[in-house]
Amino acid sequence: MTASDPERKLRELSFLHEVTQLAASARDWDEMLRIVIGRTTDAMGAEVSSLYLLEKPEGVLRLVATNGLNRGGIGRAALRLGEGIVGWVANARVPLAARDVRAEPRWKWVPEVDEKRFVSMLSVPVVARDEVIGVMNVQTVEPRDFGREEIDFLQTIANQVAGIIEKGRLQRESDRKLREVSALFEVSNVLTSTLDLDEVLSLVVDRLVRVYPGASGAILLREEGEDRERSRSGELQRTATHAAHRAIAERRPIVAFDHIAMPLIANDRLLGAVVLQVPDYKEFLEEEVRFVGALANQAALAIDKASLYALERKTTESLRELERARSDFVAVVTHDLRTPLSVIRGHLEMLAERNGTSKHPIFEATSQVERLDQLVDRILAGVRSDRPELSLRRTRFDLRATVTAALKEVAPMARRHKLSGPRAGQPVFVRGDRRRTAEVVAGLVHNATKYAPQGTRIAVKIERADDRAIVRVQDQGRGVPPNERSRIFEPYARGAGNDEVPGSGIGLFASRRVVEGQGGDIWVEDPPDGGGGAVFAFTLPLARATADAASR
Repeated sequence: MTASDPERKLRELSFLHEVTQLAASARDWDEMLRIVIGRTTDAMGAEVSSLYLLEKPEGVLRLVATNGLNRGGIGRAALRLGEGIVGWVANARVPLAARDVRAEPRWKWVPEVDEKRFVSMLSVPVVARDEVIGVMNVQTVEPRDFGREEIDFLQTIANQVAGIIEKGRLQRESDRKLREVSALFEVSNVLTSTLDLDEVLSLVVDRLVRVYPGASGAILLREEGEDRERSRSGELQRTATHAAHRAIAERRPIVAFDHIAMPLIANDRLLGAVVLQVPDYKEFLEEEVRFVGALANQAALAIDKASLYALERKTTESLRELERARSDFVAVVTHDLRTPLSVIRGHLEMLAERNGTSKHPIFEATSQVERLDQLVDRILAGVRSDRPELSLRRTRFDLRATVTAALKEVAPMARRHKLSGPRAGQPVFVRGDRRRTAEVVAGLVHNATKYAPQGTRIAVKIERADDRAIVRVQDQGRGVPPNERSRIFEPYARGAGNDEVPGSGIGLFASRRVVEGQGGDIWVEDPPDGGGGAVFAFTLPLARATADAASR
């Protein structure tokens, strides 16, 4: 031992102590490896220190850290097992020292990292849990014979590095498994926490990508024979998206170097696929594939449950719409029957009043009309609807002439009242459904005859207001209290204290739907003279001459 041996030994012990502290500090293991490699160069009195780690599936040793070689080769430079000095040491699991690598037959030149000025080289295996996981090297410019103590020292450093790597891997594996368990737990909770399909899809993708920092993911669902992306987190490369389509088409997992796609199958029914992509990933471990598969199974159950709920909700809504349409049809038909029945009854009663000797057969006809009227009431009583939809045929027509004709038709029904129509004048052209508008006028007059005392006046007026025409039907009845004025236009709503008056409560509602369907409004107001009674008013849009001429 030379005079410098004690100093060298002290440096080695100090270095080993520092490495032990690094391993125990639980810092980022990549950073620790860079520090260890840099310090190894000094401790060994060399110009180069480097570390290759084994990638098992390919059987390749890849450069992961270096001090002294071309750093551009990190992650790129690689040697197969058995190839070069590095590959031979990994295969043989024993150190190898070469005074001059150019004279060593096992040496292989790696253009991306090696330089011809380095002559001597010492390589030792990095072993963890009795398995070679890499190779550690030092190189010098000057020729050098590495002694046993130096070989043992580098091997000790390599063993420490193996511990750091193993600790880092265990820590990352533990963290990953914790995230996996958390993700599975949260996805399983989705089964009981929500039935909204979009929320389920978003939660599943979010929990999946959380397990792998920087990852992207998506869920595709098979809908109407097509694979449609329904939820995504991050950006997916085309290869990952293609893998998802393959997983659906082939009903099997598709695993590649940086992405994995799993079919979503519930009760043997193919729902779609979930895809995960992790940047810079080299390989999905078997347990990672099992995790994504387990999450896919949980997701499929949650998606299936949410899909069934959505289908049930849609079916229920469709049935509700069908029932509403049926109710609308019955309500509108029965309402349309009411006014002509009332007119017929009015004519029959007029005939009965004029023909004293023929009263009996006319009385029978009148009773039959009353039976029909009662039948309408019974039909309406069995149907409850809040949104009858009417088919409207819009044309340009003279509102004044239409109102006058409608009043002439209902005159027999209102013979016990003083019915007056709008004054003669210029036509008032509006755009809407002429027949339905006449029915609204007839219905409002009919309504007035039921609530206004016999002998009182029922007046119908028309006026213009900007781009609208206004029709007002005024009676001298009991009026409508202000607190009931908005409610009486709702279906089957009747004013308080009107139980003795026959009716179903559908007339004003049907009138409102017709008026609003034509772009107008309907309301009830007090008479302008301040007297008793009520004024039912509705508007219709005026027809513009230019637009009407163009449409004709």
